Amino acid sequence: MGDRGYEGIALWAGTRDGPVFHIREAVIPKQRGHRSDAGLSVMIAGEELHRINVALFENALSLIAQIHSHPGRAYHSEMDDTYPIVAKAGTLSLVVPDFAVAPFSLKACAVYRLSARGQWNALSPKATSELIEIVE
Repeated sequence: MGDRGYEGIALWAGTRDGPVFHIREAVIPKQRGHRSDAGLSVMIAGEELHRINVALFENALSLIAQIHSHPGRAYHSEMDDTYPIVAKAGTLSLVVPDFAVAPFSLKACAVYRLSARGQWNALSPKATSELIEIVE
């Protein structure tokens, strides 16, 4: 999506083992990028969200994070706050800068965690590195 000048989104799905969540799959939904005078956005149709939910249920997986790109700096926009795909307390939203055209780096992302009150709270780089461990 970023190569074409649009925001894009992916989801991390996996399983919980006590306090640890293991990501088993990256889900790339069918999506449409939009550009308007108000800015950029990415939309996923209801049928696609339903398809993803059925697949998650059938494979005993849960969503833990949404990852999406922004054209410039990484931050959580009002649209990101209002229309998340992951909406369970404790889930994460990672925003990747510059349309995610560079190799993925957790340090370059803005990372937010959804509170029990439904607020997205920014995590510091230290808190992010303590919470997320990426292994090959």
